[in-house]
Amino acid sequence: MSSNPEGAKRALPFVIIGVVLVGVIAAMLLVSRSNNSSTTRENLNLNTTNTRASNAGLSQPGAPNPHVRGGANAPLTIEEFADYQCPACGGLDPKLRQIEKDYGDRIRVIFRNFPLKQHKYAFLAARAAEAAGLQGKFWEMHDAIYDNQKDWSEADEPRTFFEQYATRLGLDVQRFRADTEKQEVADRVVADYNRGLAMGVGGTPSLYLNGRQLSGDDTLDEKKLRTKIDETLSAAGK
Repeated sequence: MSSNPEGAKRALPFVIIGVVLVGVIAAMLLVSRSNNSSTTRENLNLNTTNTRASNAGLSQPGAPNPHVRGGANAPLTIEEFADYQCPACGGLDPKLRQIEKDYGDRIRVIFRNFPLKQHKYAFLAARAAEAAGLQGKFWEMHDAIYDNQKDWSEADEPRTFFEQYATRLGLDVQRFRADTEKQEVADRVVADYNRGLAMGVGGTPSLYLNGRQLSGDDTLDEKKLRTKIDETLSAAGK
């Protein structure tokens, strides 16, 4: 059996190229497989997070004795997470108030603070409403803050406006001013915010009907919101 050294030399570069190509293809397959596996894990993580969010209230109850308006034994509870400086929240508020009137004792509304970082006065406004609540006027201050959102949002010093509302509501303004700076008031806001995070709130306003989160469309479109309320009441036999 004879050998052909010259032929072997000529074939060597092609062998090397073939080996490199096989290596590249193998590497590409591994990367592709790794990427697909990574995507699946991310989707599973997201799904797990969404599943956990429905039970998050057990571990993150929010501020104690939350602010509630409506029927004490209502078959439908609307839990709202909102930011006082959020324009969309300001637009939703009068619709929610009208819904409360129209549905009466069949619904109750729980308000939760969820001040967003991009709104520089949102945390202060939340503290103002909570401070008014210490004098039994939370909802009245809540409504005043939303009714006049544009005024204080564009002001250099919103505290002046909040104190004006406190005066109109007959509050002890000196006490109100001191209460807005209390740690217990700030803690209530933070507790609500943490509850929202645990439940999957990603923006405001966010509404939950008997614990089920509504989409943005169903929240902001009054007709769709009423449809969802009717469906939930119907499912509850009401």
